[in-house]
Amino acid sequence: MDCPRSELMQRFLLTGFLLLLPACQMAFAQNSQPVAAKPRVKLAVLLVFDQLRADYLTQYKALFGPGGFNRLLDKGAWFQEAHYPYAITVTGAGHASLATGCTPRVHGILANDWCDRTSGAEIYCATTERQKNIPPSPPTLSSRGTIRTGGGSPERLQVATVGDLLRQKSPGSRVAGFSLKDRGAVLPAGKMGTCVYYWDSATGLFGTSTFYRDSLAPWVADFNGNHPADKWFNTTWEKLRPDLDYEKLAGPDNVTGEGPGIDRRQGRTFPHPFPTRSLTGKPDKMYYNALYNSPFSNEILADITLRAISEEKLGQRAETDFLSVSFSANDVVGHCWGPDSQEVLDTLLRSDAILTRLFAELDHQVGKDNWMAVLSADHGVSPLPEVAQARGDTTAVRIDEATLFKNLCAHLTGKFSLEPTDRPFFNLLDENMYLNHGTFAKKGVALATAAQAAAEYLEKQPGILRAYTRARLEGLKKPDTIDLMMLESFSPAASGDLLIVLAPGCLIGSSLNATGTSHGTPHRYDTHIPLLATGPGVRPGVRAGKVSVLAAAAILAEAMGVAPLPQAEALPLGLFDER
Repeated sequence: MDCPRSELMQRFLLTGFLLLLPACQMAFAQNSQPVAAKPRVKLAVLLVFDQLRADYLTQYKALFGPGGFNRLLDKGAWFQEAHYPYAITVTGAGHASLATGCTPRVHGILANDWCDRTSGAEIYCATTERQKNIPPSPPTLSSRGTIRTGGGSPERLQVATVGDLLRQKSPGSRVAGFSLKDRGAVLPAGKMGTCVYYWDSATGLFGTSTFYRDSLAPWVADFNGNHPADKWFNTTWEKLRPDLDYEKLAGPDNVTGEGPGIDRRQGRTFPHPFPTRSLTGKPDKMYYNALYNSPFSNEILADITLRAISEEKLGQRAETDFLSVSFSANDVVGHCWGPDSQEVLDTLLRSDAILTRLFAELDHQVGKDNWMAVLSADHGVSPLPEVAQARGDTTAVRIDEATLFKNLCAHLTGKFSLEPTDRPFFNLLDENMYLNHGTFAKKGVALATAAQAAAEYLEKQPGILRAYTRARLEGLKKPDTIDLMMLESFSPAASGDLLIVLAPGCLIGSSLNATGTSHGTPHRYDTHIPLLATGPGVRPGVRAGKVSVLAAAAILAEAMGVAPLPQAEALPLGLFDER
């Protein structure tokens, strides 16, 4: 059994941050929040497929078997127009939003990375310096290539997750979280998680952090000892269904804009090798990174999840438990080869097989009438600009970030007579641009004046839809939809001096041999994701009206018999049978 490191400490943390919950009227609200009641199930499951766009499920539905995605699509509640109600649609924000029912403005996870406005230090959403990973692991890199230090931690969450609320009501309940990414595990599990593990793509092993416990659970150590990630060494990623015409279903296998994979050695076309620099004939970091960039890393995640259900007796005791699983391979593959690729199709087909296996095991171990699941995604993804252009969208472009930034700095330097050595900005992270306060202060230039000049310049550049200053966001008179969405991604204490919205279909990065795609905008391809629910009391059927995907937390809370946060998105009307 996997016991928490210190239940007393975690209860203290939870009580403390519940007292500090900020008041907020949530967008998309539908009805008043229900009060806590008896649990409907013994186990509630949150399934997150990283970067799973909603249209994937309709486009490829006929290819899925009856026991995976189609078990939810055909026999569960299917919200066909579920959207995120905020602008910066990235992994950290998405997982925190699903698990709390709140927007980033409320729960505090604004993005994956942001800056301390005083020190300029980068802040990562899912680690803190005072925690350490167990076993020790190499530091990861931010989107800017800087080192993230510390161990996995949900301490930056400012409100409770549904798992926290469950354990507040029922201290004997277990809250388990698994993902290939640390943020995909710790943010949904929250501050009172009892079994939280994430994968290290440098070693192929699962680990946790000192926030949760002092050592691996014996069964996890045993799982790692069998080296489950090594079985694909010296193999290749072949198509799962060679009987299908992948080109007819998804498009050509070699498209301009697709990435070449890890170390540019995985290639654009099937079969994809798992490259290595190993001189010992054993798997190495390059191999594990390449495995991460394939659907097989999801297989390892499924394996440890199934082991956890058995070892932790999830849903098999007197108390109700909560399990979150975030499948990250879909995101890594999508970033590399793009949403219209054969690689994404193959990963989806393999994801369907994983769900079939997981659901069958839940039926067997927990009982068909004793568990429920909510399936969603943390964000969508933009098409490759090259693919969009081929379809006639001539406005879809790749923006050379280095050139844009250089020209912006030159503009500000000339306008405000800055010195050639002055730095107008001290960082750019996840759509946030942070001005260097000292640079402008010594010239007697108000920060708001500098920000306005930068925003006016940026909005004249190709590929930039909007550049928000803090003054603009704080003084909106007649906000439109994008304005409101950006407000839900904004924090006066932590956001940048400028927040950027790219034009639809545009990506920012290096234009020199640039490949792959990304997300993080308020556009439909990033906000429109699945919201599916199944289980005892859930009324099946298609719901076509627009809803906030943040209702996932209220659905899980209702199933577990806990009251969701008062600031959280409400339970959709008529989803459950009357008690």
